[in-house]
Amino acid sequence: MPASAIAPKPARWTAILSTSVPDLMFIRKQKRPDGSGFWGAYKTGEDAFGVWLFTPRGSLYRDEKAGSTSYCYVGRPERPGIPVMHLVPRSTWWIATFSPLAEGPRSLNFDISTPPRLQGSVWSYVDLELDVWVEALTGSVQIEDEDEFVAACADGTISRPEAEAARHAADEIATLVRRRKGEFGLTGAARLLEAVAQGLAPITVLP
Repeated sequence: MPASAIAPKPARWTAILSTSVPDLMFIRKQKRPDGSGFWGAYKTGEDAFGVWLFTPRGSLYRDEKAGSTSYCYVGRPERPGIPVMHLVPRSTWWIATFSPLAEGPRSLNFDISTPPRLQGSVWSYVDLELDVWVEALTGSVQIEDEDEFVAACADGTISRPEAEAARHAADEIATLVRRRKGEFGLTGAARLLEAVAQGLAPITVLP
């Protein structure tokens, strides 16, 4: 996820050495009214942007809705999925996901959501439907799933304050990506490469 010119500042990183095993955590994405996604990730660092959580290729994603459960793979449903790096920021209405540029040009995605909350080893957030994608090569920002967002606002699934916060978050993301002149995307891409190089085991056991 991507784009231009200023290199990240290594001094801000709290990277975990390749000889250590990062803490195992989990992420729960809640879909109103009765759905959720659940998967694992290793905490690989923390910096001014937030907490960085890495999910290796081959890790399982559990989908639950209306009492039924199914499994696929993180990053891409088909086996074996793809490795991804998540960024959980502090007190903002989104969570970012970086994927390898080799897997496609849209390598940075923001899930607009309620502010992620940590309880024990689980980060949880409520999906507010809007998705923001950043093109790796051009840095262009695109907002998707507007129809789902409008429908959820109309039927009360998303409250008016949540809707306002979601719109504001989408605008903030565009500013973050453009004003940081690529530093945000470059930091995520570099952290993803570093995590992949550690050879961490896929997360296939979910509590």
